[in-house]
Amino acid sequence: SALGSGMNALFRALTVYDNKLVAGGNFTTAGEVVANYVAFWDGLSWAALGTGTSSIVYALAVYDNKLIVVGNFTFAGGVAVNVGIASWDGLFWAAFGTGINGYQVEALTVYDNKLIAGGAFTTAGSVAINYIAAWDVSGWSVLGSGMNVESYVSALTVYDNQLIVGETFYTAGA
Repeated sequence: SALGSGMNALFRALTVYDNKLVAGGNFTTAGEVVANYVAFWDGLSWAALGTGTSSIVYALAVYDNKLIVVGNFTFAGGVAVNVGIASWDGLFWAAFGTGINGYQVEALTVYDNKLIAGGAFTTAGSVAINYIAAWDVSGWSVLGSGMNVESYVSALTVYDNQLIVGETFYTAGA
């Protein structure tokens, strides 16, 4: 069945946070509510997460009891963020970490108590990265040796206690 009257444009990501379904994408309204690129469904209606983000949301994940949101935005809830990555604690938006270079993060998941980010990027914080990075309490780090230069990570999940990475790459950890 439909969730309200839907969005006015595409959505690209879904996750569950605080027992609510969260959607991110290209939309600026969800149901009848202004919801700039990110909104949640509480079982009855859509609502905005604060004032949303300043542009498109690509991926969502829950890490350290916060909703992590990545995309092509520079502001979340009016707060300047580091190159398209922000956190929502249920009440407020905040910058997350030291950001990722000007390319996009396409996928997020949590594995081995770390937030894993994949996409078309080569720097996370001040660390050189090959399209996949891990975040923990000490900051961003290389995940293994990353992916080869022809990589573009666009899907991440955990299955059978292993991190599964998908998209166009020819070697992993080589």
